Formats: sequence, C-alpha cells, structure tokens
Amino acid sequence: MKKIFIAFFLLCFVLSNLQAQNLLSKVPASATMVIKYAGENFSKNVPVKKLDTYKFIKENLFKMMGVDTLTSVQNMGINLEEDSYQYIAADDSMLSFVTMMHIKNSSQFLQLIKTSYSAKNKTEQKNDFQFLSISENTYVGWNDRLAVIVNTTYQNKESYYTHKYKSDTVTVTTDVTIATDTVAPSAPTFTPPKIVKDGYKVPKKSDKGKKKAVAKKGTVKKKIAPKKKKYDEEVVAEEDVAVTVPYSSEEDSIENRKRELWDQQQDILAKKKQAANAEKIMSTVFLSNIKSIENNLGYTKVVEPAAHVSLWINSENLLSQYQNYFSRDMYSILRYAKPSYQKDSTQGFKSALNIYFEKDKMRVEQKSYSQNEEEANLGKEVMNSKQSNSLTNYVNPGNIGYFSMSINTEAMINYYYTVIKKYMSNIPYMSEYSEAINIYIDLLQILIDEKGIADLMPGNYLFVMHDMKTKMVDYIDYSYDQEFKQKEVKKSKKELAPNFTFVMETRREDFMQKLAKIPLKYAEKEKYNYKDKGGYYELAFDSTKYPIGSLYFMVKDGKALVTTSKEAVNNTLNNTGFMVEAATKNAILNNNYSINIDTKKLFEILGTEASSVTNKKMAAYMKDNMGNINTASSYKDGMIQGTTTISITGNHTNSLEFIFNMLETLNNLMEEERIAQTQKAD
Repeated sequence: MKKIFIAFFLLCFVLSNLQAQNLLSKVPASATMVIKYAGENFSKNVPVKKLDTYKFIKENLFKMMGVDTLTSVQNMGINLEEDSYQYIAADDSMLSFVTMMHIKNSSQFLQLIKTSYSAKNKTEQKNDFQFLSISENTYVGWNDRLAVIVNTTYQNKESYYTHKYKSDTVTVTTDVTIATDTVAPSAPTFTPPKIVKDGYKVPKKSDKGKKKAVAKKGTVKKKIAPKKKKYDEEVVAEEDVAVTVPYSSEEDSIENRKRELWDQQQDILAKKKQAANAEKIMSTVFLSNIKSIENNLGYTKVVEPAAHVSLWINSENLLSQYQNYFSRDMYSILRYAKPSYQKDSTQGFKSALNIYFEKDKMRVEQKSYSQNEEEANLGKEVMNSKQSNSLTNYVNPGNIGYFSMSINTEAMINYYYTVIKKYMSNIPYMSEYSEAINIYIDLLQILIDEKGIADLMPGNYLFVMHDMKTKMVDYIDYSYDQEFKQKEVKKSKKELAPNFTFVMETRREDFMQKLAKIPLKYAEKEKYNYKDKGGYYELAFDSTKYPIGSLYFMVKDGKALVTTSKEAVNNTLNNTGFMVEAATKNAILNNNYSINIDTKKLFEILGTEASSVTNKKMAAYMKDNMGNINTASSYKDGMIQGTTTISITGNHTNSLEFIFNMLETLNNLMEEERIAQTQKAD
C-alpha cells in the first residue's frame, strides 16, 4: 500500500510539472501572434542573478512596466527558468495582449503586485485564482502555479451622436445632478425634443410655475393665426410659416452635459466589458480546456521547439480580425455589421521567426507555410526564379552591403489576386457579396496583362551600397536682428554621400529606353541638368548644395540601371564588372533573397558623421562588438525558409548576453549625456 501511495505521489508530481511546462495548450487557436520565451535562456545563457546587475532593467524596463525599482529580479516570484508565453487575439470588439508565466513564489509575487501597483481595487477571489485590476485596461490573475497578465481594449464604444441620430430620444442615466433653470424631473433622465428635418420642434408651453423651454437655434414650422377681415380684405388662411428660433446657450449647455454623461457611461461600459473579457481569458488558463494552437499544423510546422525565442504570426487572422476590430472605431456604421472573420482559419500562410542565442552569433530561422495546397503552390511558383549571373558583377569588393532578390513576378501578381479576394470578403457588409467581388477580381485579372508586367520586370533585382562618405554641403539659415528683420545666413554642414547602384532585369528595353530618354524633352523648361552622354544619361546636381553630384540612368543588355557610380556605368559600357568574391556570388545565385551588411564599416562611417560625442561613442561600441549581418532565403521542404545571422564580437559569453550588455552600455551613454546637459543648463 505504501508503494502504491508513493507511486501515485510521484505520478502527480510528474504530471504537475508537465502541466507547468505546457502553457502552449492555453494559447487559443484564434491567436494572431504567439511569442515563446524559453526558460533555458536564463538558466544557461544569462542567469537570473546577472539580470539584477543591469541598471537599464530597473531604471527603464521596471519604470515602464510600473514595477517598483527596489524590487530584485530574483525576488519577483516569477520563475524565469520556465517557458513563458505571450499571445495576441482580436475579435470584432476586443483586442487582447496576454502574458502567461510560471510562479516560483506566490508570496513574493503578491508583494510585487502590492508594492508596484498599489491598486485601489481589492483582490477578488475567483474559482481557482486571484483577480486584480491594476489599471483601466490591465488585469492580473494568479494562483500558486501561474500568473496571467491581460491587457485588453474594448473598441465598440458608441458615439453620443450616433446613438442620438439613430433614435428619436437620447436617455442618459446618471447619479449626477445637473442644475438648470428648468424644474428637474423626478428621475435623472433627459429626453430632448424629437428631431425634424430642419431642426427641433418648438416645445409646448410648460406648466404653470415652470419656465418655457427654448428650442435650439434652427428653422421650425409655426402656426400663424388668420388675419381678421377688415372691410374688403380677404381672409388669409392659416398656414405654415418658417421662423427662426433664437440661440439658447442654456440649451446648448444641457446638450453638452448630456454628451459628457453619455461618454462617461460608455467608458464605464468599456471597463466592465474589459474586466469581463480579462476574467474570461484567465478562466481558460486556470480552469478550462480550450481549442489550443499547440496541435495546429500551421503552428507546429514552422515553430521550432528548441528555439530560445519564437515569434509566430497568423497572417490570415491578422488580416481579417484586425481589419474588423480597427474599422469599428473609424466607421460607426460598421458596428452593426456581422463579423465575418474566421477565428481558426487553416488558410493563408503562417510564419515564424525562431531565434537562437549562440556563442558568436544570433541566428534567426524564418519559415512560412500554408496548409492550403493551392496557396502553397502559389508560394512555390513565386519562388521559382533564379538570380541572373550578370547582376552579380555589380557587387564590388569591400562594399557596405547589398540586397539581392529573385522572384517570379507573374506568379506574385497572381498570388495577390487571391489576397485581395480574401481581404475584400472579410470587410463587413462585403462577405455576402463575395461571389460578385470574386467576379470583379477575375475581370481585373483578365484586363491586366500579368505577362506584360513580367516582361517589363521579370523579378531579378540587386541593390549595392558601394561606399558612403561624408561631404560638406552649403545651406541657408536665417537670423533676426534687433528689429526682427530676417537675414539669410550661409552655412555648411556634413552630410553622408552614398555611392550606390540599383539594377534590374527587363525584357522590354524599348520601353525602358523611352522612359530614360523622356526627361531630355523637359530639362530646359523645368530647369534641371539632364543630358544624354552617349549610351547613358546623367542628372547632375549642384555639388555645393547636395551630397550626390550626379545620378546616372542606363539601359543595356536587358538591364536597367540607376547609380551614382561612374565606375559601374563604365563597366556596363565595356561589358565588364567588379571581381566578385566566390562566397558572395554563391549566396546570391543560390537564394531567392540574399542580404549582407558590413556593420563594422557602416558604424565606422556613422561614427565619423555623428555630431555629438555620445553618438560617436555609441557607433564605436557597435563597431567593436557587432559583426556582419547575413540573410539567405529560398524555397525548400515545401515552405519558404531563410536564415539570418548577426555575428557577435567583443567580450561576451554569448549573443543574448551581448544584447543585455549593449542595452546597458547605450543606456549609460545616454544617461551621461542627459546629466551633462542638465548640469550645463544649471
């Protein structure tokens, strides 16, 4: 019997720990965004004890969150060594941002809440958790195991004038007494006169002892008694005559007060709905089993469980739910539309960023996947393209950075047709006309020549930042003498002068040649310096006023070129190119997207251009501690995938610690500058 009891106890202990680690099961399938923070970041990469050594956490992060700055990270009562989750969900009237964390010490957590927020509201005991409102739209719930923070906003507050003009009367109930010259009714209810086309009906005379109410300024109909017959005059029949009622500031004051009371009522209603929504969300975490996202293929396919941090986005719900939510405040008529979004759509692409904090770099794995076969094939077709070998010749050695893109333009346009159909079908009042909308989009697809657009821009593009230098340029400032007369003052300043090239493939050289040539016709009239240089065109600028001296335009051998580099122009004319590094060339040719940024060179240039000592120090720190940024993306394993790496240098244990160290250093530099400016002002 004793063995059975021990076995049962161990089983309960294991199950309780499994439950503690399974917060993902509490994330609803209707979520549009989910963020996971792996606890091992703080048990391996950056220990919780070390977090207390960073000033910016208490001086910036804690203040922003409203947490008492004397609180120790270790004594917050939150178990940062367990996985935490955040998610965003929206319906047609509520937008909620939910945080779920494990509790390590419930007493410490309760003390954190009391000390930091000093909430006026009392803690409420719910079925299995404590509930506390700490602001108008933020609520905290907790028990011995979990803590849930819900920030929720009600968007469906009704405008006073919307309600007023959709009904004959406006009733505002309140405990506030309004002092006016009229005798107050027995109950604090206000009913203005019924509205007619041209204004307000003239109220009847009030009872004896009450003042006559005065109608609001406007045109009204009033009965005019017939004139008495004098001698041979004809009787004038009773008729409607338009008269103008004088303006009443008293009536206007009452109307404004009604509006204020109505807005107060709507605020109270919003708070009640927000509190009810927060409690509902917490109940699903502490008590209920819900339809979770954890078994959704669109989630499990793209989110990597081993990632230190993962960010998941449901683009389908993001498009439909948020459009319904935000439009309700902009267009009041949409409040009465039936919501048309789908809370658990398996359509559309689901995307995720899986972040790893490694020793010498931060690695981000990007994935996009659709369960819908038709859309998945469209995505595959969009990525069915290969970068042209000739475009790689524009990447010079020692460049600051480049961006290469190769997509199938025709397939991209066809994909956008499906996106437009979905978007239009999710707009309130549009869902019932979805068939008509689809026909309209199909007609648009017939009229637009996708192949013609693809011939003009097949989809291969390359941008290269060859170099960047500082240059002195002149500008005009203004000063004022003792008589406040304006005087022009010529000054000089340093500006960055970029040296770049943008090149794209085209199968319509004839059209691009016309496009490059047409400014010649208007150059003299419009007074700009645009000239044909024989094989290319030059747009020249005043070198004393602009950081760029010339911009060159060129069309040759199926390429359209815009550049500031005369060397790139000469290479194109001579059918030559820069000597491209093998690794760079392979990265460009083997991926649909390829990005490289030499951050050391970039921050070195920014440091020389920086005007303040603080900015120079910041640039120097980034140059010494951050390496290159690289991105490569292509289609593989049935989805769009990519990898971005940010190299780390300097004295850091790993890349996560680098992020904390960087934030600490930059924060200290800004604080030093703030103190210096304060002392200078004193």
